[in-house]
Amino acid sequence: MTGVLGVHQGLFGRVTLFRTNQPVHVHAHPHVHALIKVAGQDGAYEVEGVPCPITDDRMVLLNPWVPHANWRDVNDPPITILALYIEAGWLVRGGRGAIGRRPFNRQSAVVDPRMRAFVAKIAATITDATAPTAEADLEADILGLLQLVLAANSSADFAPIAARPVDHRIRKAINLMRQEPSKPQSLETLAVSVGLSRSRFFEQFSASTGMTPSVYNDTLRVEYAIEQLIASDRPARDIALDLGFSAPGHFSRFFKSKIGFTPREYRQVAHGALPE
Repeated sequence: MTGVLGVHQGLFGRVTLFRTNQPVHVHAHPHVHALIKVAGQDGAYEVEGVPCPITDDRMVLLNPWVPHANWRDVNDPPITILALYIEAGWLVRGGRGAIGRRPFNRQSAVVDPRMRAFVAKIAATITDATAPTAEADLEADILGLLQLVLAANSSADFAPIAARPVDHRIRKAINLMRQEPSKPQSLETLAVSVGLSRSRFFEQFSASTGMTPSVYNDTLRVEYAIEQLIASDRPARDIALDLGFSAPGHFSRFFKSKIGFTPREYRQVAHGALPE
């Protein structure tokens, strides 16, 4: 069976366990993000155009807003992945301010035996619907895994990733996009509002952020959708309308292309229901 196997939401962010053989289009997350194989077929993610393996002993690491995709073949055997989505602000509030907004200095890294033990334990706990009292232990294990991942990937033998200079007009555009992610603006209108032509806006946005404005805008929409699916019982059709989709089917295809699963599948597991 493929699909979302478990979701845990905490103050640190969220953890998702899923099994899939579906491709995932280019997308990004506003989180510190790690993808660790639990079982199944080895694979690879494309991170900013570079293939990064995900195997028993290699994981994929992503700083906030880094575009990535997985062009897996649907005929390949599925892979089970534990995905960590850690709020960058939580790292700072938790006393890790020195890590900054881009904590990882590499995109592919070794999974050592201690990490593997945490991964196995987290995967087992997150899928055990009969053990609600294990939440505190689950969060302790997640934070233990995160600590190991961060500590192992901040060594001095890798140069830190340099921050990109951001044009003030692009900063303004980003602020406008983030004010109301549920009400997407036309990118042409957005370009005009910050005093740039459409072509210049796309050029400057990509230079400043490493992604197109379309990918950035889609990221905001996906995160809004995930928040609504996890924290509310609103019908998917209402969330679809919020995001400017004329029909729930269009929203479902968009969500699946970015996450790998339909909104219904994601919500079922996030709300504690067993996947069908």
